[in-house]
Amino acid sequence: MAYNESTGVGLRQAYIAVRDDDGTMKVQGTVAAGTAYAGIRAARARALTVTPADPQRIYARGDDVNYAVFQEAPTETPSGELRTQQSDTDLIELITGSKDFGSGNMTMVPLSTNEIGTEDPVIIWGSRKAIDSSAAGLGTRVWETYILLNCSVYAKPPTFEDSQIGEFVWSISLNSSTVDHFGRSFSVATHGCTEAAYLLVKTRYKFFLDKFTGDDSQTEFTLTKGASTIYNDANSPVLCFVDGVQTNPSSVSAAGVVTFSSPPALGASIVVQSEYSD
Repeated sequence: MAYNESTGVGLRQAYIAVRDDDGTMKVQGTVAAGTAYAGIRAARARALTVTPADPQRIYARGDDVNYAVFQEAPTETPSGELRTQQSDTDLIELITGSKDFGSGNMTMVPLSTNEIGTEDPVIIWGSRKAIDSSAAGLGTRVWETYILLNCSVYAKPPTFEDSQIGEFVWSISLNSSTVDHFGRSFSVATHGCTEAAYLLVKTRYKFFLDKFTGDDSQTEFTLTKGASTIYNDANSPVLCFVDGVQTNPSSVSAAGVVTFSSPPALGASIVVQSEYSD
């Protein structure tokens, strides 16, 4: 069943990860094979907005009237922002490249540094709950997710103001990507395009995205939401891509263990998209 028609509200969760050279999330630090990496959750997220760039409109005129209009590709890129009501030093470090130089219970992190413009690009995804508004499934709970594939992000820290809760705002510039979040090249045959800045995903249950690294021996990979119920059927499939190629696992357990018949190669990029319920 396709959830083509839906009506959503709010923002339930948002995650941010550094973008790797292959267009997938970049695993940070030393993470053992079989251990999931999902970036950092933007806790207490209030809004994830995207503003598409307006197309060029070129008007043909003659005899004192407009007689045709040409609509061409925009000259600017889409923009957006992520707003949270929580200041998270780990998230600031991930996005800006700054380092926490505090000690003990004290954190200290630089902002508005001379490194602005040299930050790593990031992937951002955020989900909201929705209802199916089609005639066939009217009223069924579904989920909508934006995946921002290739972003530059700038920190706008909250103001300190009496009787106000300051919001940390991340200003986003969306760049085009030639690959989707699996690391698979966009193609006209599969996607209807060869580049895109972001995706809209509609799922029956809550969306999640995990990244693993192969070591040429590990065959079992446990999803971040493994403690929840993981779905894997025709309507809510677990999608697995190894180095940008869709690779069907030999099994997926309800506890979120994805098993391959043979181990992915050393250094392989393994991306798993799943749906879960708490």
